[in-house]
Amino acid sequence: MEPVSSALLLALATGAAGAAGGQSWQSLVTLVRRWRGHGESAAGPADTTDQVPALPELAALQQQPTDQHRAQLLSLALAARAGADAGFAAALEAWHRQAQLIAPGTATGNASTYISGGTQGNVVTTRDVFGGIQLGQPVVPPTGPAAEDRP
Repeated sequence: MEPVSSALLLALATGAAGAAGGQSWQSLVTLVRRWRGHGESAAGPADTTDQVPALPELAALQQQPTDQHRAQLLSLALAARAGADAGFAAALEAWHRQAQLIAPGTATGNASTYISGGTQGNVVTTRDVFGGIQLGQPVVPPTGPAAEDRP
C-alpha cells in the first residue's frame, strides 16, 4: 500500500481541501478510532488513546493541524498499523483512494524536472521538505579592519 502523504493529511486536517476534505478527515478519524482487528475486543474502549494504534498521532495533528512533523508522525503510525493488520490496511487503502480524489495535488510520488535549451542557472526540484532550504553560500561578515578603515 502507498503511504498516506503528510501533505494529504495536512490538507484534510487544516480544511484546505474544503467541505469534502473535512468529511474525508472525519472518515479517517472514525476509521482509526473504530477499526477492530484480530485480537481486539469489539466491546473494549474504542477511544482510549494509548490503546488504539495511530490514535495518539491523530489526536496530536487535530490539536495542531498545520504541524508538518505531526502529519509525518501520523503517516508513519498509519503505515505501521496497516502493516500489522491486513483488514485495517484494506480499509485505509480504500479511504486513501477516495481522499486522493478530493485533494489530488497531495499524492505521494517522485518529483522530476526536464530542462532543455541553452545554459541554465540554478535549478532546484523538490518534494515534501521538512525544514529549511538554503541556496548559495552563507553571507559571512568580513574579518579584519572595518570597511571604512580600508584605503
